[in-house]
Amino acid sequence: MPCEHKRLVLVGGGHAHVFVLEAFARQPMPGLDLTLITKEPMAPYSGMLPGFVAGHYRERDCLIDLDRLSRAASAKFVVGEVTGIDLEKRCVEMADGATTAYDVVSINVGITPDTGEIAGAAEHALIVKPVSEFAAKWQTFLCRAEASGGPRHIVVTGGGAAGVELVLGARFRLTATQPWETRRRDPFTYTLIAGTGVLPGHPSRAQRLAKAALANAGVVVIENDGAVAVAPGRMQLLSGREIACDTAIISTKAAAPSWFADTGLARDAAGFLALRPTLQTISDENVFAAGDCASVILHPRPKAGVFAVRQGPILARQLRRQLENRLLDPFVPQREFLSLVSLGDKSAIASRGSIAMAGHWAWLAKDWIDRRFMARFNRP
Repeated sequence: MPCEHKRLVLVGGGHAHVFVLEAFARQPMPGLDLTLITKEPMAPYSGMLPGFVAGHYRERDCLIDLDRLSRAASAKFVVGEVTGIDLEKRCVEMADGATTAYDVVSINVGITPDTGEIAGAAEHALIVKPVSEFAAKWQTFLCRAEASGGPRHIVVTGGGAAGVELVLGARFRLTATQPWETRRRDPFTYTLIAGTGVLPGHPSRAQRLAKAALANAGVVVIENDGAVAVAPGRMQLLSGREIACDTAIISTKAAAPSWFADTGLARDAAGFLALRPTLQTISDENVFAAGDCASVILHPRPKAGVFAVRQGPILARQLRRQLENRLLDPFVPQREFLSLVSLGDKSAIASRGSIAMAGHWAWLAKDWIDRRFMARFNRP
């Protein structure tokens, strides 16, 4: 069905938007002006970040070529930073002063680091979000760590899946680079600041499996405490305790982009865009959103990449129907989902509901899922 020269603007190159681009590449809409605005031409796939840190993947293995995907969808590709949306004028505003008009706009920009509660983090820590900036910083850290006199005390904050995966991935990568003779006297120390615990929200068996993996890897786990300050050589905790810290990796809570506050769009208590079950914002039916930057108010779910991936095909269908002035179907995300937490050494914990198991087979399953996802969007 023709859309009579409608303008669809995609803000951000997140996981959901790659599905949208693919959908319009497979089934173009006559008369549609499609634009993607993104900060970087290559989109990192967060699911493969722990494997990249551990050394199992190269950086290019984890990147989706948004420019090529845009060309396949006959979309205008714009590299730039979005700073606002004018709902009355129906245009997207950018840092360089340029504007792009829309009839329908979709936002999939992810989240930004929230380091306000950790003094010195911006200056002295490796902050995981945004993932696109973390990769280069990690490579620089490795060069320093592998040199004589480089950082030796590694501290990761955040007891969730990201923190567990990163500390075990870092430990595997740094140990694997050492000559065999020196591995038994590993010069590095690893600490995980787990806050409210290891893998909160996961089944108890998954938590026990993660704790066992951390213990076997020699990672010191500090629970019921949090980081409040980072300085060269040390980290101060909420309890007043100080620990040795040459490199802090911050994977704790993140925040919504600051420009959301000036759009006039409804947000939830944490500042993320408030959505209807149709993935439209509560404030404006022509503004859609998906992924970590937004929350479906009637169906709250954790901030996890699996939901952005699941929302992708739904978002593509909803956008097409909106452009065609058709009714939209509400989407109810599943409550239980398969969680795969990698443990650094090509093993992983697989959990769903109250069931959890671990082994090399779980890592192979995760590797297969991740590689299939990347192949889907990077093939010619």
